[in-house]
Amino acid sequence: MDKIKFEKTKAHQRYKLPDGTVVPGVTTVLGIMNKPALLNWAWKLGMEGIDFRKAKDQAADIGTIAHWLIECHLIGVEPDTGDFSPNDLDKAKLAVGKFIAWWEAGSFTLVSSEKQLVASVKPYYGGTLDIMARDIDGRVVLIDLKTSKAIYDEYWQQVAAYGELYEQNRSFDTTIHEDSISRYMICRIGKEEVSDFEVQERTDLKRELNIFVKCLELYKALHEKTTENKNKQKGKE
Repeated sequence: MDKIKFEKTKAHQRYKLPDGTVVPGVTTVLGIMNKPALLNWAWKLGMEGIDFRKAKDQAADIGTIAHWLIECHLIGVEPDTGDFSPNDLDKAKLAVGKFIAWWEAGSFTLVSSEKQLVASVKPYYGGTLDIMARDIDGRVVLIDLKTSKAIYDEYWQQVAAYGELYEQNRSFDTTIHEDSISRYMICRIGKEEVSDFEVQERTDLKRELNIFVKCLELYKALHEKTTENKNKQKGKE
């Protein structure tokens, strides 16, 4: 079996409507909100004399590797890990091992991995669903993977937005052909401690979806204002 290489230079995902119009992604939209947890983390590192930018990049790299290794495992391909540092790879594999043990214990079966979808009705946006699965009882489960210190409220707003994308597309997307989502899960896999593993589950994310829609409305209003200002500036030149 040929090994699959990790695309380090892969461009940031762009989501487009059928007519080619680019729409924002879920994480981009939610990026307009403050991140108090990230600010606190940066402050703590600063007090310890650590450059938070370097620490953030390293944490992101390990998390990205872990996500990719989990995807490879689920879709049955062999990853080429030769480009990763041994330290980063060991930490990523630790996270992957915890996920696989949980997945197998729950008898989940894969429906799709890294499924990219775009809203079929306004307000338009796009997103990539980490994992769609069926549980042991055949119910559809949306699973979002996180390699972080905790599960924050913003994560549930992301999951709500992903769930809405799935629901809008499942009636006509021939690659889905599945039932409505019954369970929403966030699977947090720490990178340092074997015991640092957490799964939270919800069945109703209406409130979180409403928050996301409000953020999307604000994002689009700010984007339109920025575009208007740029056009005015060009007119003066």
